[in-house]
Amino acid sequence: MSQAKDASKRSWSLDWTNVLFLSGYHLLLFILLPIYIINYDASASLIWSTVALWCLCLLAITMGYHRLYAHVTYKTHPAIEAFLSFWGTVATEGSIFSWSHDHRIHHRHVDTDLDPYSAPQGFWHSHMLWMFKTRPEINPRVIHDLWERPALQFQHKHYAVIMVVVNTMVWGALWAITGDPLGSFVIGTLLRMFFVHHCTWFINSLAHIWGSQPFSTEHTAVNNFLLSILTFGEGYHNYHHTFAGDYRNGVRWYQFDPAKIVIWSLSKIGLAYDLKKVNHLTIKRRLVAADRHLMLERIEELKHRIDYDSWSARVEEAAESLTANLNGLKTTSDKIQRLKDEKIQQMKTARDEELELLHQRFDELKKNVTDEMDAWKAMVHLILESPESRLTSLAA
Repeated sequence: MSQAKDASKRSWSLDWTNVLFLSGYHLLLFILLPIYIINYDASASLIWSTVALWCLCLLAITMGYHRLYAHVTYKTHPAIEAFLSFWGTVATEGSIFSWSHDHRIHHRHVDTDLDPYSAPQGFWHSHMLWMFKTRPEINPRVIHDLWERPALQFQHKHYAVIMVVVNTMVWGALWAITGDPLGSFVIGTLLRMFFVHHCTWFINSLAHIWGSQPFSTEHTAVNNFLLSILTFGEGYHNYHHTFAGDYRNGVRWYQFDPAKIVIWSLSKIGLAYDLKKVNHLTIKRRLVAADRHLMLERIEELKHRIDYDSWSARVEEAAESLTANLNGLKTTSDKIQRLKDEKIQQMKTARDEELELLHQRFDELKKNVTDEMDAWKAMVHLILESPESRLTSLAA
């Protein structure tokens, strides 16, 4: 056992505030919910209002706590920030400082002993038990870009009081809407909190266990469509851990990521700006690297039954050529964009001539990439999905 693990065990202690709060509200819910269901009928207005609150809280966590503050993947109008901070506080997942601090540490040290919710330590640890342990004090250097903001300092300093006040306000509003004070507390507060918490926590636990790894196998994060539904787009976790600076989690048009759509829509009306996203060619390069790694692993497994040197050379050659063309395509695309954005009108003719040459080069590279990508996909299918007997029977 490493010294780091020994030190971790020696310094381990319970965070009684979290233990009492989290276990306490779970126990209260499990006692009161059956009593309420047996003796009362939950109205449609109570149920749909609770669903709306669940949606608002999850959206505030993914759009606000996660993508706006922890990763700073976009910027937004103060009114939107206030909205996200309010509902993020209603979600009762800690202050923006504490949430962002833990999450940045998680990304820096994913799957190690320094990761607050390290998946290799087990499902229940990464899901919720990590919060029962006393965590180190917040290091201002980790959240230096947030630390000096007065509104965020105020929320952090007075978080407990603010959290109680805003949840009491929401409970009171729900009581006024439904006329059901007990239901508003049991369903609209306790049960809503339960679902918000566990849906969020699934990203720390299940999203590192159950799913696919199309972008990287260097960490435990996985993509999981079901989790994206439960968390308003956070389920594409393998992509997120590979490209954490992207405001999107679901990068394909068909992937369920409502937070991405809301952020993009806000940008179109001037309420969000500086949206950061990874270039699609960079994503393709990463996919090629991931495919290469998986194919070489497969060839390594079969090296005693196939011509290992020939197959691995074929993979390396194809990966090198495709990556070079993707790099060239991105470089050419960037040059074209820079020339188009130039405001200086002098030597316009020379610039137009250069643009024409660049477009010709771009079209040539694009055709090469398309052809090589088709061949690459066929190779991936052959090596990763074909039966072993077919690989051993094919001449390398």
